[in-house]
Amino acid sequence: MALNNFSEDNHTYFQLFISCPVCHDQGRNTERSFWSHYDNGCHGDIYVGDDAYYKCKKCGKKSHVKNWAYNCPGHSNSPDEFVKASAQGLAKAVSTAGQMVQEAGIMWLQTFLQNMGKDW
Repeated sequence: MALNNFSEDNHTYFQLFISCPVCHDQGRNTERSFWSHYDNGCHGDIYVGDDAYYKCKKCGKKSHVKNWAYNCPGHSNSPDEFVKASAQGLAKAVSTAGQMVQEAGIMWLQTFLQNMGKDW
C-alpha cells in the first residue's frame, strides 16, 4: 500500500497512518489507521510533515503536532471526546508505523522527531 504524499515549503508530508498515540500513552496498542480532521465537520485527510506539523488536505488547517487531540474507540467515550497525546506517545506511534517509516525513510523520521521536540 502506497501512502499519499506531497511536498510543500521544502517539507514532505505523508498521509497519517498510525496507531492511536493516546492509547500508546495508556499502554495499549491499537491498529494503525488513517486519521481524519474533524474540526468543524471537515473530515479531510490528515498528513504529517517532517516539520512536525499536521496538515488537513481538505481545509488546509496546519498546526504543530503538539496542538492536536485524538479521538478513537480505545480511549474516547463519545465522538466528541478528543484527548491530547504526550510527546512520547506520538513519537512511539509514528516511529512504529512500519508502512509510514518504510515509505518516508529514516531521514524523514529523524527530521520529524527533531522538529517535534523543538516546539513540544
